[in-house]
Amino acid sequence: MRIRSAITTCFALFCINGTQNVYAWGAAGHEITATIAQMYLHPSVLPQICALVYPYTPPKEPCHLSTIATWADRIRGLPQYRWAAPFHYVGGINDWPPSSCVFGDDGWEGKDGVNVLGGIWNTTKWLKDGNPGASEAVKFLIHFLGDLHQPLHLTARDRGGNDDKVHFHRRITNLHSVWDSRLLSNAILDTNRNYSHPLPSRKVEDALKGAIYDPYIRSIVWEGLSQAWKDQVDEWYTCPSTSLTSSFASRDQVPLDRNTMTTETNVRRWDDDFVCPYHWAKPNSRLNCAITFPKELDWPANSTDPHPAPELDTSVYAGKIRKLRVMERLLAQGGIRTAAILNGLFATDDAQEGAFLSHPLF
Repeated sequence: MRIRSAITTCFALFCINGTQNVYAWGAAGHEITATIAQMYLHPSVLPQICALVYPYTPPKEPCHLSTIATWADRIRGLPQYRWAAPFHYVGGINDWPPSSCVFGDDGWEGKDGVNVLGGIWNTTKWLKDGNPGASEAVKFLIHFLGDLHQPLHLTARDRGGNDDKVHFHRRITNLHSVWDSRLLSNAILDTNRNYSHPLPSRKVEDALKGAIYDPYIRSIVWEGLSQAWKDQVDEWYTCPSTSLTSSFASRDQVPLDRNTMTTETNVRRWDDDFVCPYHWAKPNSRLNCAITFPKELDWPANSTDPHPAPELDTSVYAGKIRKLRVMERLLAQGGIRTAAILNGLFATDDAQEGAFLSHPLF
């Protein structure tokens, strides 16, 4: 596959003249997801990733996956990376939550294959095939897997909620910002103080780096991953076999000049037995109808009437999300899936083949 080179190597599937802004999980969301992933990595994996990312200038501090996870947002303003903007999100045609959640059944908005689903599949294949440019590939892969677990990256309505004005704690903002940072900030501040103490796991504590959200991560790991969701964890990263998908060996990366409509028969074309971003994303996209878009934002797609900005820092909205631990579950799922894919790609020969986890607590 031909690679176009600007200032750095980039992937042929990715290299487009995109001009859209990138709207991503806030830095904390990506860092939390990556930190959870690091806890579940096989011991041989992190050193290999760090050697890829920092081949000549090792970081002064210990290498953490969380720092790598935010790279794709840190470079988003650079002209040579404008092509990457559309790979942070995906939106289905006719998707208009909360009244209608349509995830690809009628096709996708934008250029065919240029979205977060294609980005995850392409970077995974790039690494699996041992192509040059692995350093950028792994950084994008880790970041895109985080984006997949922010529901507003999975809808085309109003640029993922960026154009939907709301109030939060009596301040005007937009729905995307609420999910990027404000709900997360509240959750971090509300974390039980008991989690300021270390957990009985060296692997968990070694992945933390003294951040303000460390207690929050401990609560997700202890209450969620080792208790409430313990029996679900292995299912989170398992990909279902389906006749609509095929193996890496028999598939090519989507070429740039492909303009065919994504139809219901190939909507899952980015899924296989190893990585299945569509399968993972679809339940998250349904959250946009179930909880992400409040009923106060339910108006027709073609409406030009002025609409009030509802207050979302309420027991009905933010309180419900906190009670159901929606954010915590999404962050945990993102971490688990990231770890499983990285283990499958990088673990040494003595580890089992395919995606798998190295459990830190049990």
